[in-house]
Amino acid sequence: MDQQKKPTYKYCIVPKCKNTTKNAPDKVFFLVPRGAVVRKNWCKIMKRDMVSPSTCLYCCEDHFNVEEDTENYMQYKVMTLQENQKTTLRLKKGIIPHQFQCQKDTELQSPPERKGFLKRKHQEIIEDALSMPPAKQTVSAVKMSESSKHSYIEEGASMPSSHLHTEYTETVNFDEPCCSTSLADVNKKVIYVDKAIQVNRKIHYYRSKGVNVNLSAITKNTAISPFRILSKTTSTSPLKIAQTSGIKRKLFQTDPADIASVSSAQPSSALSSSFEPEMSSESSWSIDDDSENETQFKSQMRSCILLAIEKEPKMLLGVPKKSYYIIKLLSENLPLPTVDILITLKKIKLNESFSILALQFGYTQSAISRIFSKCLPLLAMKMKELIIWPTTKEIFKNLPIAFRARYSNVVSIIDCLEIQIEKPSNAVHQSVSWSQYKKCNTLKYLISCTPDGLVNFISVGYSGRATDVMIVEDCGFLDCLPPKTAVMADRGFKEISHLLEKKQSTLIRPPSVFKSTASAKEDVKQSKRIAALRIHIERVINRLREFHMLLPHACVDHSLIPIIDEVIIIACGLIFRMHYSGFNIQDVLIKK
Repeated sequence: MDQQKKPTYKYCIVPKCKNTTKNAPDKVFFLVPRGAVVRKNWCKIMKRDMVSPSTCLYCCEDHFNVEEDTENYMQYKVMTLQENQKTTLRLKKGIIPHQFQCQKDTELQSPPERKGFLKRKHQEIIEDALSMPPAKQTVSAVKMSESSKHSYIEEGASMPSSHLHTEYTETVNFDEPCCSTSLADVNKKVIYVDKAIQVNRKIHYYRSKGVNVNLSAITKNTAISPFRILSKTTSTSPLKIAQTSGIKRKLFQTDPADIASVSSAQPSSALSSSFEPEMSSESSWSIDDDSENETQFKSQMRSCILLAIEKEPKMLLGVPKKSYYIIKLLSENLPLPTVDILITLKKIKLNESFSILALQFGYTQSAISRIFSKCLPLLAMKMKELIIWPTTKEIFKNLPIAFRARYSNVVSIIDCLEIQIEKPSNAVHQSVSWSQYKKCNTLKYLISCTPDGLVNFISVGYSGRATDVMIVEDCGFLDCLPPKTAVMADRGFKEISHLLEKKQSTLIRPPSVFKSTASAKEDVKQSKRIAALRIHIERVINRLREFHMLLPHACVDHSLIPIIDEVIIIACGLIFRMHYSGFNIQDVLIKK
């Protein structure tokens, strides 16, 4: 017996189409043409990502007009009527899917309107309503007879609850004198009025619960007035009706003829008190006032923070008060406003969030982010000029006394500093940036300073797993090192000796120690001497750590990792101190 061939499983690649040969065996599945250009057009019209140009994919008949889009439809219909006769439907050349009933709910929705736009739109509506000239209010009225009115008022208290919620619509003519008209006469004529002037008032009668009111002898007569007394609830009304400064006139004009005494049918006890709606100024709200108050608040906040920066620049910017003139120099030499420079330096110094800086300087959070991204590269470019490698003669001229006896040829003291970053989501990045020393994911920098504390080299950032030897070899430090000099370092740099020998330089480091062997007396003394001199690079690093973005556990956001190189360059420039120059930003690092 011949084995029957197992049918191929096919499915439709159109997003949200669930047709397969399993749940829809009677449907025709067309082979998607191969080729990058053709499949790109198909994927674009299907609203899906690009697929491989060579894989075998299918699209079901629901996305075509089979009768018109195929070239052998009649042959297919005839052949399928005969048993054991199989034929394949072929699409016409250039036909692509064009029916997507399964994707009706994927239409793009317009983004929600911003609060500022809605606020301005609300303000424009109110201004248009206030600027519109008073129109002649001529509306025909349907009034109750005088007797029915009084009986309605008198019997209102004894009405059943089903009648207390009765609604009626009344329209009143303000220009014509109020007169009694029978309902029979009114129902005979139909009056069309201007839609912009006609007012339909739906009055709900209900009982108040737990509300103390004062009844007044002077109220609005419900027999002739279509409006209730203009009052507002402070919990729901956003507009101040009587005391709003922005509104020039009332939206509803009150006719003095509508003010009348209450009918004598009311009991005298009802006249002892009145309902007087209180207009609380605290609940009043105006868009103009709110906008002015917000602008005034932002101006005051900015003035206060600028005044605080001028008073305490060391605490807020990392710049000593006597060196505050550097802000003016940067503003004059860079196309940046002074405020933008202050925002950038304050972010580096205190590592505050953009939302806090936006509140302090009166900007939006997105504007602060753009300012920081714009200013940082320009400031780094200018501050990089302060990271210089002096000549050997200049270094020896300013060599501290402690170095002159035994280590007069030292031109550089090196060390590495690490800054914690957020844990990357990629497992490979996690492994590469893991620091065994800090027990977290870090960025690693090689820093060098002269014996008198001047930063003369800073490397780019490396992952925390990089070794000290690899960084020294790769960062370009050896290219800056003069020949026939000495470099002082910690024990961890013992593997760079062969690299320094190529530059005809020597490595000065504390002697190695071993657990099983006691150190010699001379080795202990040498370790103490070198440690006492190596402390200068630690002091430089501590000054850099005063900038909170460079703290050991700053946990830098992953989006800020690319700019940390520029941040550390700016920080190195701000701790600039050269004894023989007249331009010094920081105080003395080493006392001679």
